[in-house]
Amino acid sequence: MLKNPERQNIRKLLVLACGLILVALLLTGCGKPVVFDGSRVANDHGFHMEYSVLNREETAEMSLKEGDHLLVSYEQERGNIDIAVRLMGGSAIYNGAEQVKGEFVLTIPETGSYLISVTGHQAKGKIAFEVQ
Repeated sequence: MLKNPERQNIRKLLVLACGLILVALLLTGCGKPVVFDGSRVANDHGFHMEYSVLNREETAEMSLKEGDHLLVSYEQERGNIDIAVRLMGGSAIYNGAEQVKGEFVLTIPETGSYLISVTGHQAKGKIAFEVQ
């Protein structure tokens, strides 16, 4: 039979071991959340993204001419996106919040460099901006 001080030491060790296991289990869930998992291509002809996770803002800069037509198409399987198209140093020519599915054409009002911004909120889907 164990003496009283030996029992107390074993109990302390068991409590310490259980505490360490609990801390280890809690810390395994503390990784950084995924904010983007997908592909993106941006060039002079367009800006395209497909993603299984989009929880941040993605931007692209495009040089566009007055009268250009920018076809915008998007479809979300999950979540939604905010879209903004603005002339650098100028005002927005389009703002859309909580978009899920759509297609439209923007006529570019003046020649310049445009910033295209897509912000995802738990989004999974695809979006394309194509110069026509």
